[in-house]
Amino acid sequence: MPPNTQHYDFAPPPPLEMVPPIAADHLVHLLTAECTATLQSGSFYLDQLPKKRDKPLKFISRDLYNQDNNVGYGLRFVETPDPSVIVAFLFWIVVLVGTVFGVCWSVVERDLQSAWTISTYFISAGALAVVTWQVRMTT
Repeated sequence: MPPNTQHYDFAPPPPLEMVPPIAADHLVHLLTAECTATLQSGSFYLDQLPKKRDKPLKFISRDLYNQDNNVGYGLRFVETPDPSVIVAFLFWIVVLVGTVFGVCWSVVERDLQSAWTISTYFISAGALAVVTWQVRMTT
């Protein structure tokens, strides 16, 4: 948290025991919630985030302890892959490969029962693997 309001501009100043000024779960809710007209036109949350008053921020990664660096307070967004998109993609790949295998084996070997037995086994095993991976990712 900034030590005082001389070097930072934010209104109203958040209480010192509230770090960061907007709780993480509430900020995530604001990012994922449906955007309404009042949220688009208002600047309530933006005003609560500290902004540097003096010179602009400057960061040089190779020289962290240089006095010319103007270090400031900020937000760091951490993005992770969405497991539901990955699971849907893997599921459809398994279904597509199983179906293509079943059709190709049926045409080449002229044996419907064996082709779709192997194809069904592949789709079932793949679906179980995808669900197992999803459960491990979410716990």
